Parts: sequence; C-alpha cells; structure tokens
Amino acid sequence: MLKKSVVKDFLNIAFVTIVFLGLALFAAHFASSVGFEHIPRKHLINVSLDIFGMMLGYVLLLGIYLDKRKTGGTAKYLVALIIVIYIAMFTDAIEYISDCVGDFRTFNVFANTVFFIMGPAEAICFWHYTIHYLDVKNSSLPIFKWIVNVGFVLSVIIRIANIKYGFYFIVDAYGEYHRGPYYIVSKIFFIIMMLFSLAVVFVKRRQLRTIQLVAVFMYAIAPITIGITSIYIRGISFTPITSMIVALFMYCALNVTQGREIAVAENEVAVASSIQENVLPKTFPYLPNRKEFDLFAIMKPAKEVGGDFYDFFMVDDNHLALVIADVSGKGIPAALFMMTSRTLIKNRLQAGDSLSEVLADANNQLCEGNVADLFVTVWIGIIDLRTGHCVEVNAGHEYPILGRAGGQYEVVLSKHDIAVAMFEDQSFTEHEFTLNPGDTIFVYTDGVTEAMNPDDEIFTKERLVATLNSHPDASPKAAIETVLQAIDDFAAGAEQFDDTTMLCMKYNGAYGG
Repeated sequence: MLKKSVVKDFLNIAFVTIVFLGLALFAAHFASSVGFEHIPRKHLINVSLDIFGMMLGYVLLLGIYLDKRKTGGTAKYLVALIIVIYIAMFTDAIEYISDCVGDFRTFNVFANTVFFIMGPAEAICFWHYTIHYLDVKNSSLPIFKWIVNVGFVLSVIIRIANIKYGFYFIVDAYGEYHRGPYYIVSKIFFIIMMLFSLAVVFVKRRQLRTIQLVAVFMYAIAPITIGITSIYIRGISFTPITSMIVALFMYCALNVTQGREIAVAENEVAVASSIQENVLPKTFPYLPNRKEFDLFAIMKPAKEVGGDFYDFFMVDDNHLALVIADVSGKGIPAALFMMTSRTLIKNRLQAGDSLSEVLADANNQLCEGNVADLFVTVWIGIIDLRTGHCVEVNAGHEYPILGRAGGQYEVVLSKHDIAVAMFEDQSFTEHEFTLNPGDTIFVYTDGVTEAMNPDDEIFTKERLVATLNSHPDASPKAAIETVLQAIDDFAAGAEQFDDTTMLCMKYNGAYGG
C-alpha cells in the first residue's frame, strides 16, 4: 500500500503538470486557431520563445518542488517568482497572437494588463526572495516592507485603471496594440525594486560565493537591460524568456550549491549525534542491585546537535557521582569538546580528587589549544549513599531542583562559579546539602527551560517546577517523561534548536531503608 506522502507528491506533480503544460499547449493551440499566416514573423518568434520558456518554467518548478531541502519562506518566494515569470510569458504569447485581430481585442487587452502587472510582481518577489535567502535582519525592514507593498498595490491599481485611461498602452477598435504616453513610467517600479535587491545583495555579498553573486546580479541586470531596450524597440520581446533563463541559472547557482552545503551540514550533524549517542550511558535501571537510589536520564537532540551530556557512575562503593553539562557551540566541535570534558571529569573523580580539584584541572586542560573558544557549563554532585550527604559544584550551569519527600520541588540556589574553559587557573567552590530518604534531585540543561513555542515564548524555569510539582511523588523516569510531554505540548510542533537533557535521581536511604 502506498504511503500518503507518496500519493500526495504524485497528486501535486500531476496538478503542476496539467496546469503548466496545459497553458503552454493552450497558447500553441490559440496561435493555430488564429492562423499562423495572420501572425507577423516577429510575433511568431516571440510566441515560440514564450512557449519554450513556459516549458522551461514547468521543468524548473518541478525541480524546486522535488527538492526536499527547499522549504520555508525562501522556497515560497522562489516558487512565486517562477509562477510570475510563467504568467508573464503566457500573457505575452496571448497578446502577440491576438494583436491586430479585431475579434480577439478583449483577449489582447486582458493579456496586456496582466503582463504589465507581472513586471512589479516579479520585482517584489525577487526582493522578498533575496531578503529571505540572505536572512536580512534590520529594525527598519518592516517599515520598508510596508512601503514596498504599498508601492506594489499602487502599481497594480494604475495598471488596472490603464484599461480605461490608456496610461501605458491602448488596444484600438481593430485590436491593434499601441503604447501609451507614459509607457516608460511602467518600468520605474520594476527597475527601482531590482536595484534595491541588488543593494541588499551587495551589502550581504560575503554570504555568497562568486558564482552565486554573479547569478543574482545577472537575474536583476539582464531583465532591466532587456526592458530598457524594449522601450525603444517594438515588436520583439525577450524580457520574459530572459527572466526565465536567468532564473534557472540563479536557482542552480544559489539553491543547488546551498543544497550541497546543507548535505555537508547534515552529515556533520549525523556524526555529532552519533558521538553523543554512543558516549552517554543509556542502561536503566543503573546498578539494579543497589537499592539506595533510583535514577533516570535522557538527552533528546535538537536539529542543531550541540554538546549536552549527562553522566552517572560510582566513584567508590559508597559514593555516586551525577554530572550534567552543556557545551557552547554546535556540531562536531561541540560533540568532541563534550567527549573530552566528560572523560577528564570522570577520570579525575574516580581517581579520588575533590570536586574543586577535578574542575580546576579539567578547566586548565580544556583551555589548552581551545582554538574554537568553546566552554562548558557543568553541575556535579557526589552523594554519599550511606548518609545522603551531597557535595556539589556548579560551574555556570542551571540550578538543580530538589524535591523533598512528601513536599514540593524547589530550586536550590547556590553561588555559581564561572563556566569551565573560560579562563585558565580558575578556582571552583564546593557546596553541601543533605538528601533525606524519599528526596529527589532533578538537574537539566537550558534546552529544557528555553524550549520555544510558535509564539517565540520559552518554557521557563517556573513552568518546569510547576510541571514537576504536578506529580511530586513520581519516579525519576516518570518525572522526566512528564516534563518531556509538557515541553512537547508547549512547543506545539515548533522546531527546537537546543538539546533537551535531564537527569533525575531519587534517594531511597541507606540499603533501601
């Protein structure tokens, strides 16, 4: 049985094929109905180029649709740009076929009106496309977008009014097209918007490779040049086919190149994710014969894999170490830094060093050769399973949350030290507290409290505590699953860009007592 996604893809491709190829065939059939002998040779050349361009546009749009990497606003405006050029070619063909044929005067007027509207539509689509592709961020951008949109609406209104007043063109009673007195004015919005787009590209040029920069400039300059030339030449229209050809070149230069870069980035993410997955302990229950504690941990990777990690291990027969940390940065460098940090901390703890000595030594070793300028926030707790006595060090990490037996979860506020690998020769301070039988400690990374919803609101520490307190007696596994569900409900499908990492341990008392 076919998957729904496959059926949906097939139906979408069929729709694009029917509409786009259907319009191209309609233009050819319309020319045949009028009679090729009645169409001037120059017009036949234009019509042939337009139909060829429409076929090219169909192939290009199909390629964009099948490119699964192209999503979001960039793809939306690129598709809109291709559709606008396609409509311009279709109406250009219709107007040349119906020109000087009195019975098709209405066709001629309608086709020319739509064709004139497509000029500013193409310019504004190209401008939006460059803004999204280059990810332009500017405080004045919303105001400028408003001005651009108003200018576009006015351009459309004037072109519709042209049907009555003939600003840009008229079609006489015999069906013959004539340019109006203000024909040259019809090009102004198009030229201004293209130049604005080029200005944006020039400012952001460092984001583009040479071939990409050339492609974008070609897309803007070629139609402008052809459009200006057409002001002085009547009878040959190369603007639509030129726009489609350079759009194809621009797509290949920008989006195919970008697709290769995305593939490389995705491979890096896969490698980093594999490092995380293979390094972190995942066997639960941990030491099932030890009844003094119950623990559970999870690391849910985000799209951009970072360097979150957790760890737990016995330092000796009576002391359990809990570690949670968050490396700055993303990808393979962060994952490797995470692996090195985890190894240094674990080895020194199991060698019997104090927490302050462990982090001081790890800090200096990680500072050596840290060319990527990464750092790691760390919380470490060593719990004496005989007494519940806990020694902790917090190096710039999130505060732990403590749930007392029969009570509520509360944030444990203790003084932070600086994150590890920020500066050499840093000292770290130990703090102490006691876990009573039935108490639970919950530690996490900022991917939990900073999970985003579609409105760009964050989950917050307050919401985390409230979630834990909704089931204060839950086991460590159930507590983490409750928080995960709360985050999923809050995020409502919004994409997350930081790992979600949690570790929870319940102290049962010495020998389960």
